[in-house]
Amino acid sequence: MSITREAAYLYLCSKELTKMNKKLHDLSKEAQHHGQKHASAADEKTRHKHAKKHHHATQELQHLIKEHHEMLSRIKHHLVNYNNALRKELKQ
Repeated sequence: MSITREAAYLYLCSKELTKMNKKLHDLSKEAQHHGQKHASAADEKTRHKHAKKHHHATQELQHLIKEHHEMLSRIKHHLVNYNNALRKELKQ
């Protein structure tokens, strides 16, 4: 790929990574909230409800962390390609 395409790809990936970071923050906040509600619930019905919501939020969080890791590895790969293209461009 050319240097401009690599730069564009890195830009798009960084935008996607920013969105993922925001989702990770929101999901971790939600999981913590439901965990606290589960711990402080008085009756069994609400305790079970918040335990279910906490479990669901943590499952989503783990899935999103996996995607986040894949995105980071993709960015690292394209950063190496960008640096190589830049080096070639500067040699000319």
